[in-house]
Amino acid sequence: MPGENDSFLALAQRAVEAGLAWAREREARMTFVVMDVTGTVCAAARMDGSRTITYDIAVAKANTALAFQASTADLAARVKAENKIAIGQLASRIAFLGGAVPIVRDGTIVGSIGASGGTEDQDVESAQTCLAAVSD
Repeated sequence: MPGENDSFLALAQRAVEAGLAWAREREARMTFVVMDVTGTVCAAARMDGSRTITYDIAVAKANTALAFQASTADLAARVKAENKIAIGQLASRIAFLGGAVPIVRDGTIVGSIGASGGTEDQDVESAQTCLAAVSD
């Protein structure tokens, strides 16, 4: 459990470590990214053997969760296909793919977590694991 005085960097690193542990247990090769509220990547890790594109995808997922203030799994399910395409053309680093969640502290979104490299279900589950590691 995080303390009230945790820095965001410490929180971000703890989230990434939780994701890495989750992936190691399943022998998955994944990438985890944590952004602060400004969209700055504060912590990230791409596991050996993961595809290099997984970093860019994790960043886009985290950015989407932050911008829309919702999990990307929820967004993927509720945004119409034609709107996904239109939004993607208008805004950079947007991905309506499950695997990212906003980080909420004291009722305020303070950042987001993005995961990529597994199946979409694995990305969703690992992002939730990262979030659980830093939740109040």
